[in-house]
Amino acid sequence: MYSKKIIILFFNLTIGQIVFAQSKTAKLSEIMQAYHNYNMFDGAVLVAENGKVIYKDAFGLANREWNIPNRTDTKFMIGSVSKPLTATLVLIQVQKGLLLLDKTIEDYLPEFKNKPAATVTIRQLLTHTSGIPNYDIIKDFFPRISRQNFTREEYIKVFIDSALAFKPGTNYAYSSWGYFTLGYIMEKVTNKTYAQLMADDIFKRLKMTNSGSYFHTQIITNRATGYDYSFGGYTSSDFRDQSNTMGTGDIYSTVEDLFKFHMALADNSLLNKELTTEMLHPGMAPAQYGYGWFNKQFKYTTTDSIASNFHLGMTDGFISFIRRIPSTKSLVVILCNSSPTDFFGITNNLYKVLYKKPVALKQPVHKKMETYIKQINAENAVAEYKKMKTDSAHYYIDWISMNFIAQQLLTLKKYEEAKVIAENNVAEFPDKDLVMVTMGNIYLALNRKEDAIKYYKKALEITPVYEEAKNRLKELQNK
Repeated sequence: MYSKKIIILFFNLTIGQIVFAQSKTAKLSEIMQAYHNYNMFDGAVLVAENGKVIYKDAFGLANREWNIPNRTDTKFMIGSVSKPLTATLVLIQVQKGLLLLDKTIEDYLPEFKNKPAATVTIRQLLTHTSGIPNYDIIKDFFPRISRQNFTREEYIKVFIDSALAFKPGTNYAYSSWGYFTLGYIMEKVTNKTYAQLMADDIFKRLKMTNSGSYFHTQIITNRATGYDYSFGGYTSSDFRDQSNTMGTGDIYSTVEDLFKFHMALADNSLLNKELTTEMLHPGMAPAQYGYGWFNKQFKYTTTDSIASNFHLGMTDGFISFIRRIPSTKSLVVILCNSSPTDFFGITNNLYKVLYKKPVALKQPVHKKMETYIKQINAENAVAEYKKMKTDSAHYYIDWISMNFIAQQLLTLKKYEEAKVIAENNVAEFPDKDLVMVTMGNIYLALNRKEDAIKYYKKALEITPVYEEAKNRLKELQNK
């Protein structure tokens, strides 16, 4: 029989845990409300610790035309967060004996015989070490090809003759075409559509009742609309036919369903331990991409880190980000239907709360820049940027979002303003390959070909296998 003292001690410990959990939840809520107030987040968020959901909430509007709010069961397009699901589906077929990781594409798809990617293996497709390029090697992929409807056979023909970026297995280069190929292979070996196979082998087994593969003619109850936030206002996102994103980004889901997926990986209820360990093993540096996940240490202080798995998804008005900490069964997932947002900043701060580390909420510089560009032009906005940069106590800078501003101005054909912002970005972020490519693209739009070549070369100095930079350079040097 327990003594009265032990019972009181246990009671006090339990109450203490509840109070601390409540304080974490309050802090998480405060952070997300601040990001929403900064126009940095519209969507749903979920945080789990030790396999238990400790916070979930939703912000902003699922549909702006009808003023319908987001909820935690709102369905969002998750973009490339589909890739961890596709990779898991592949490994389930491996577990069934239907696929072998070291078999080649031509073993399963005869049409690849004598093609550049014929001898690429399933393993190399999973780890983005196949050398198959990404769709951005096609200069006008958006919008010309992305809006078209394709059969599987038709879409394979878009890239089947593309030269490999490197010998398979010798390097890393992210390839959505590689994951489309995985989806197509699974359809062939199972005689099921990718959508049906995903439903049978993952969604139904885990009771992920709010997830599925999306096609634009479908009516999906409670699905959010995607929006872009640009220069002080929202615009409806562009259209993309999801027939060309099968296996790579056509899935919709909810934060609650993705928590179920996270727990299934943690508990080995979909995959055995051996395949799970392989999937979450850090791959080739610097990406350390395993099978469908970036598997990198998460630094929650300057000196402390822990193993994590994460993935980003971006598709027409939607941004998703998921990070797992396997050792504690912790999860942070955000599904956002207004683009862009600082996904790393938001999720890192939420995790800091779990690790009891202080979080200093600062205003995002790029949000102020959007307003300044609209009100006082790009040159004056850059002058304000330099002032905000010195006030690090109140402002923070996210290079991805700053680059996105330049890309938006380019898309809007505001080339001179795009040039001003991109030139500032080049000076501020000289080690970022994407910034260099954006600068090159803007100079190309301005018909400054020599300057464009210079910056494509700079991108390749940073990342020698950057396919978009290589192809733009090749096009310009052949003219």
